[in-house]
Amino acid sequence: MTIAGWRFRDPEPLLLLALVLAIAILAVARERGRPGGLLFSSLSLLPNVRASWRVRLRWLLVPLRVLAATLLVLALARPQVGQAAIETVTQGIDIVLAIDTSSSMGGTDFGGRSKMDVTKKVVVEFLAGVKDHRIGVVVFSGEALVLSPLTLDYGAATKLVAPLQEGKLLRDGTAIGTGLAASVNVLRESQAPSRVIVLLTDGENNSGQIQPLDAANIARLLGIRVYTIGAVPSAAVRPGGSLPVDEQLMRRIAEMNGGQYFRVTDETAMAEVYRQIEQLEKTRVGVRRSTEYSDIYVLFLVPGAVLLILEMLAGATVFRRAP
Repeated sequence: MTIAGWRFRDPEPLLLLALVLAIAILAVARERGRPGGLLFSSLSLLPNVRASWRVRLRWLLVPLRVLAATLLVLALARPQVGQAAIETVTQGIDIVLAIDTSSSMGGTDFGGRSKMDVTKKVVVEFLAGVKDHRIGVVVFSGEALVLSPLTLDYGAATKLVAPLQEGKLLRDGTAIGTGLAASVNVLRESQAPSRVIVLLTDGENNSGQIQPLDAANIARLLGIRVYTIGAVPSAAVRPGGSLPVDEQLMRRIAEMNGGQYFRVTDETAMAEVYRQIEQLEKTRVGVRRSTEYSDIYVLFLVPGAVLLILEMLAGATVFRRAP
């Protein structure tokens, strides 16, 4: 039985409250029907006698007895107070960060800095703030390479990401399909309830043997969610102009796999997208709500016992009725 954060662990004794009420009614009726007194041969012998304070206050014994009994019954029902606890469940999320390292990522059109430098900074900050996720890193240009398998060692992953340079590690080009397929392969054996790929690129697919939509379909069949990010300099975003990123393809890949496409034009937007994706995945995994209860029956037991003892002592002494 729970009421606004309170509950009675064993509510069955609450039925005794009906008995307490019945006894209270009988006691009141008895007090009214049997006034105490002494026999005198004539009232003239008691010319100016008034009821003493003991007589006037004797009625307090009944409510005192009822209150004591009520408190003891409530104590028997084990009252408890609850404190709500809300925990965001983050364990079990596996994320692969797929990063375009083609030569075009070296363009200094992200606020005077290269897209590669901005991406590395954002990813390093992301790794510094992440918790409880296994993170893998895949880099791709004309081909793909698993830079880091899934790991909880964020420091090791950071050391691998920090020295990355555009167009140096792999054959140049933009093999989005190959990069996505390599990311899927990293997650293939994962048993995590949530498996995610975050793929960032600044160009169109122009290399590799695997078509992006084919790789996206494999991810869909395996239940892997894919988020795509297009790094588009703000100068390139103009009405009627063509963008360096194939946004239609990026949206299609994300939509096929329950994800979302994000266009970023600067470092702030890119960092916010990574944070948003992490938060979305936390929400997908779920929130665990629980309530921890603590016994407070002592708060009823002690006053009830004290009041009962006082009532018994007062009834036997101060408020004792003459026969």
